[in-house]
Amino acid sequence: MPSPIAHGVTGYVLSNSLPLKKLNFYLFYGVFVAIAPDFDFIPQWITGEKFHRGVTHSLVFALAFSLIAAGLIHYSRKDSYKLIFFCTFIIYSSHLFLDMFSMGSPGIKLLFPFSNDYIRASFLIFPPIDYTLGLFHPSYLVFLGVELGYSILLLILLRIVK
Repeated sequence: MPSPIAHGVTGYVLSNSLPLKKLNFYLFYGVFVAIAPDFDFIPQWITGEKFHRGVTHSLVFALAFSLIAAGLIHYSRKDSYKLIFFCTFIIYSSHLFLDMFSMGSPGIKLLFPFSNDYIRASFLIFPPIDYTLGLFHPSYLVFLGVELGYSILLLILLRIVK
């Protein structure tokens, strides 16, 4: 599954590519929004119940998150509600899209609450990682190589487009 590295770089690149790039605040915002779906590990740590890749990894939650975030930012900064909503939804959805390309996972509940089915891509890019092996394990090198390769490629594409 993609780590915060791939998600964060994707959020950064999208923030630089979307109309948000005019406001420096939104570079950090894009990284935060792109990683936000994985904050579902917090209630999982607290309760011990499985939350990861559930509700927060659905389009309905992406929509709700985007509506609320756009409302809060529009209220506090007076930025365009529609622009913030659109960009937030795109960046949040990028996380869902990347998670659909993960090996070692059943996919995500993209259509929750309308369906409890897990959805994943027909070809997978991001290798699985077993966190139970400790902080440093040789098997992590493949994972890090794919993550860094993906991130460098995105940053190069951003540089070329700019």
